[in-house]
Amino acid sequence: MGAERFEPLRRVSRLFLSFLELQVPMVLGAFVCFLLGRVTSGSSSLATTYRPGTYVFAIGDVLFLTVPVVAWMLFRGRGGRYSGEMALAMLAPVAAIALVGELAGYPYLLWLVSGMYPAMSLGMSVLLIYRRDRFIGPMNRASRSATAQQ
Repeated sequence: MGAERFEPLRRVSRLFLSFLELQVPMVLGAFVCFLLGRVTSGSSSLATTYRPGTYVFAIGDVLFLTVPVVAWMLFRGRGGRYSGEMALAMLAPVAAIALVGELAGYPYLLWLVSGMYPAMSLGMSVLLIYRRDRFIGPMNRASRSATAQQ
């Protein structure tokens, strides 16, 4: 009876740890993107195309934040379908911001540089909560037991 009382807390903590686990590759991708921006600022030809406020920079930022998360999920055995869902969940808020910005005629690209990370994290957390059974449910326990048997 005592263990059942703490089950909701365990599930929430597992979900939070899954979120943190996916934030690590996202932070590393953001760091690589930051370094790339610093390196290209010295080159005049690259600096004109790859700088904050350009479409090339926004697309690069999206790739540097999404690809490491997807790669980590594939490495951890989550499968292509779940990794694709995560990529879609991360890209959806950014696409919504871009669409609204284009339709309204606002200069959103500079804001997107600083707002992209929180927007993508929000999309990630929404998917984690919506599909929590995939991250803290039977699939997670099965993958742990399969790994323990090897």
